[in-house]
Amino acid sequence: MLVLKLNQHEVLEIAEFLFGNQIVEALSINDRQRMISKKYICYCLFGLLTSAACAQSTLSETRTVVENWVEARQLASQLKADWRGDREVLEQVIAAFENEKISIENRIDNTDASNLQISDEFDQVSQEKHDLITYSNRLKSEATRLESKLNGLSKRLPNALQDRISTLLDRIPEVPSKTKLSVATRMQTILGVVNEIDKFNSSINVVSELRKNPSGAEVQVQVLYVGLAQAFFSDSTGAFAGVGMPAEEGWNWELRSEWAPRIQRAIEMYQGLQPAAFVSLPFQLK
Repeated sequence: MLVLKLNQHEVLEIAEFLFGNQIVEALSINDRQRMISKKYICYCLFGLLTSAACAQSTLSETRTVVENWVEARQLASQLKADWRGDREVLEQVIAAFENEKISIENRIDNTDASNLQISDEFDQVSQEKHDLITYSNRLKSEATRLESKLNGLSKRLPNALQDRISTLLDRIPEVPSKTKLSVATRMQTILGVVNEIDKFNSSINVVSELRKNPSGAEVQVQVLYVGLAQAFFSDSTGAFAGVGMPAEEGWNWELRSEWAPRIQRAIEMYQGLQPAAFVSLPFQLK
């Protein structure tokens, strides 16, 4: 049996060898006193002897474990280093995707706003289109009505006025409801005809025309139209004179030779051949 005599310092050195310097220093004074007891010393020696006995048999295994552990540590360090680099790249990629996400969301919001504006504009244009179609249909109906009236009215116009607006009258379709002319063209013709008729009706006009005298011969006369209400005519001699009134199929003319001097005087005053004066002419209103 092996008997060792160890002092306190030697016991503490053995404990530091077995358990480490930091652990021993962390012990309290009481724990250190217990550690110095004979029983504890036996335990320490037994552990030391056991470790020495087993050291030789487990050395190769320990070396292998240590090598594996070192390799694992190196691999872990490499993985950590790679992860740090990959993490920076991933963070940059994530930041780029976040920015792109924000940009796409902004574009979507702008697109939604644009779509809403386009939808409102489309509704407005659709309403305007509907109003225009309705207005165009009303114009077509009105143009048809006016053209039909003008076709019937043209026969009641004086020959001089018919000659003046003959080009416009030829543009009016005979059957207005079946024409293929545009509404704009039709309304332009209608306005042109109505404008000329209004000008003639709101003024006094003197024109030269041919009238058949009682013997059937055509005589050139001067006709004074008072608008479209009534007209007076006389030849240059004053022997052939009369009055005219509008009718459904044209103007009706009636001889009034006794009115010839007054009619001639009124015509000459209009032409500036005589000074203005009051002339009494019979006028019939219908």
